[in-house]
Amino acid sequence: MDLPKYLKVAIPWALTALGFVVLVYPRITGVPLFPVFQYEQLSSYPIWAIPFVYIASYLTRAWGAFVFAFMLGGIFSAFVPRAAMLKYLSSAKKSSYLFAAACAPIFAVCSCAMIPIFGGLLMAGAGIGPALTFLLMAPAANLMALIFTIDLISWKIAVARLVFSFLGAVSIGWLVAKTPWAKAVEERYQLRDLAAVDEHQGFAAKSWKALTEAFFLVKSVLPLLLIGVAVVSYIEAFLPYELVSSYLTGVKGVMLGAVIGVPFYTPTLVEVFLIKSLLALGMSAPAALAFLIGGPMASIPSMLGVSRLIGWRTVLSYALLAVLAATVAGLIYMVAGFGL
Repeated sequence: MDLPKYLKVAIPWALTALGFVVLVYPRITGVPLFPVFQYEQLSSYPIWAIPFVYIASYLTRAWGAFVFAFMLGGIFSAFVPRAAMLKYLSSAKKSSYLFAAACAPIFAVCSCAMIPIFGGLLMAGAGIGPALTFLLMAPAANLMALIFTIDLISWKIAVARLVFSFLGAVSIGWLVAKTPWAKAVEERYQLRDLAAVDEHQGFAAKSWKALTEAFFLVKSVLPLLLIGVAVVSYIEAFLPYELVSSYLTGVKGVMLGAVIGVPFYTPTLVEVFLIKSLLALGMSAPAALAFLIGGPMASIPSMLGVSRLIGWRTVLSYALLAVLAATVAGLIYMVAGFGL
């Protein structure tokens, strides 16, 4: 039975509004709108229970961000004309990369919540290069993360995080877009026949299409993303922070900081608290900077989710470049003699 037009409008926009409110409320009040499942020490749980505990905590904390992000991805796909995407987010235009990197920081979400937005941009006709720049920049240097970095760590690290994340995201997007496998992915999305971008459709039809596109992204992304979160749960449970922090100094510390950010996945802003604790245990400032850039750009759950959209060759290309960019940022910060 076909739904009435008012329901086709009300359902998707109500979901979007709900996700937005749940996402923004704790940023304003400091407390979540709904209860969050908390755990004390993951290693104290039975082996089989660890991923379930971690995922339960993760989902109760992040479900609002996911609802909003998946719906926003669907809205991009359904409402934004391809002509606009090709004008502002084309891989062929250098200005598109700068535009994507400049707009991304307003999205205060983690790397996983950025995946559906990234998918929506691709389905709407954006070039893969600028879309990747957007995907990498938002979790690495969004406004909330920068504010928390200033408050809990230092303004020097925050400024360096912004500058190097911007340069890294732009460079990575541009370089990956030149690879033949990324070009093949872009062509596949450019040829995708989407009735959603038909400007002759009414608002109700486009709204409902946004919901169906959001569900497509959920089915494509969420299963592998949750598998990645489960893998990370064991890393967090059994990798001792004290052991890691003792190696996070000097050149090797910078390199290790860039790399360990990949398995040490955290929801947005949590990485700042983690780094603060590691700094107290002896981590150097350059290694902290490398972690704050490399981790959000190339976390394991994020890579697993994105792989369903653009394939593993493209994912590994941007992940390796992200780790390299984080390492270079840390080394430059170290050579310049900056501290906290």
